[in-house]
Amino acid sequence: MSDSTDISDIIHHSSLELLKSPGVRLHDREILEQLKKHGTRIENDMAMFTEAQVMGSLSSAPKSFTLNSANSDRSLVIGGNSRCMAGSFGAPFIVTPDHRKRQATFDDFIRVARLIHATELIQINGGILVQPNEIDPGMDKLLMVRAALALSDKPLLGLQGSYREVRQIMELGAIAFGGDRCFRAQPHMLFMINTLSPLQIESEALGTIRACAEYGQPLAITPALITGNTCPITTEGAMVQANTEFLAALCVAQILCPGLPVVYGCLSAQGDMRNGGVNVASPSRFAYIRLAAQMADKYNLPNRGQGVLTDAGQLSFQSGYEAMFTLGSTYMNRTDLTIHGAGILAGFAAFSYEQFMLDLELIQIMERAHRECSFSKDALALDVIRQVGPGGEFLTHVHTMKHCRSEPYVSQLAPIKNDNPLQYLTDLESNLKKSLLRLEQAYEKPDLDQVLQRDMDTYMTGSGVPAAFLEKIV
Repeated sequence: MSDSTDISDIIHHSSLELLKSPGVRLHDREILEQLKKHGTRIENDMAMFTEAQVMGSLSSAPKSFTLNSANSDRSLVIGGNSRCMAGSFGAPFIVTPDHRKRQATFDDFIRVARLIHATELIQINGGILVQPNEIDPGMDKLLMVRAALALSDKPLLGLQGSYREVRQIMELGAIAFGGDRCFRAQPHMLFMINTLSPLQIESEALGTIRACAEYGQPLAITPALITGNTCPITTEGAMVQANTEFLAALCVAQILCPGLPVVYGCLSAQGDMRNGGVNVASPSRFAYIRLAAQMADKYNLPNRGQGVLTDAGQLSFQSGYEAMFTLGSTYMNRTDLTIHGAGILAGFAAFSYEQFMLDLELIQIMERAHRECSFSKDALALDVIRQVGPGGEFLTHVHTMKHCRSEPYVSQLAPIKNDNPLQYLTDLESNLKKSLLRLEQAYEKPDLDQVLQRDMDTYMTGSGVPAAFLEKIV
């Protein structure tokens, strides 16, 4: 950590002041008791952490970790600007191509899980890809994890829930990864939790921390603030509050399980002063995102980026430029993990299959734009330039023929240029449909251990999950 006086030092020391007084409210009596036994000052439900506790917790959290998958070739190192991408998260609605909105279903969850498995641009599956509305809240989390474990062998996101719910997810994961001991020995699921701003951590988030600490599974701790609503309207004040909440959750996690992998996940949304809503793609967020990356660097922790986001309610020019703008922050700042990687509309409230395909195209563009130059002999092409000479042409040269399909970036969505605006729109719509169909047809269900699959289904039915939902996964 740097000793120089800079903005990250100011944020850090300001956070330490808030952690001393007033502290952070924790809505879990058992955790409060455990913290008290470890020397944390507790007054009613408020926990006050010292600088020594904070620095000790920061020193015990690893700077990177491996998120293991059922297929070892797909395991990921998170940290060191790894830019690992996860899918959409939490949208309860689907926006259809004919500009309508409907509730998301379990069939949608299955379809999105397959799409994510089929693309190499998104490396992490699972989580609440969309929120199935027809499933009872008591079993939806477990069923979504089971579906992801059946449909993909990529690393998985876990889900925040009550201690009991997350324990069930851990027990299911233990079956999937060869037993309780094997599951606890390595990170297999990354759980994302949110604090309850301002200056609180609610019971579900704390229950998730408790379960992760018991099973050794990593956490992405994300204070998700709304400026002018759940935090100060200024970027600086929002960052100080978010960092305070993050450090409190970090201390809880490290006190319960020293060395538990943790991702720095401070995000914010701009409060819309006109209607009380939020704007997730506002440019005012970008100073905050830069500060969050600086704090992750200061603390030597993996950093979570914001995702490919838009406030647009429909695939449109707005959804395109906002998605590119927000995705750009992932590449401009040191980002190790990005959630909401593709498909989000309406500020987290909706998912669109067409937007999903557009976002994949944007990720391809950004990956190409940030590709390192090789400066190999073939790339420098000095001999080619000499051969062509002054006034010559490269179009028919063998070097051009060799690289013409790999060097120029060719969009899979943008139509071939023509001077007919109506034909352009028709071709664009057709290209979107074709690209989505190709990706769906490219899905191949991974070859998974069938004994483990049956054992997981037995666990599911024993937990009260109806067999009809499990049959959908098959």
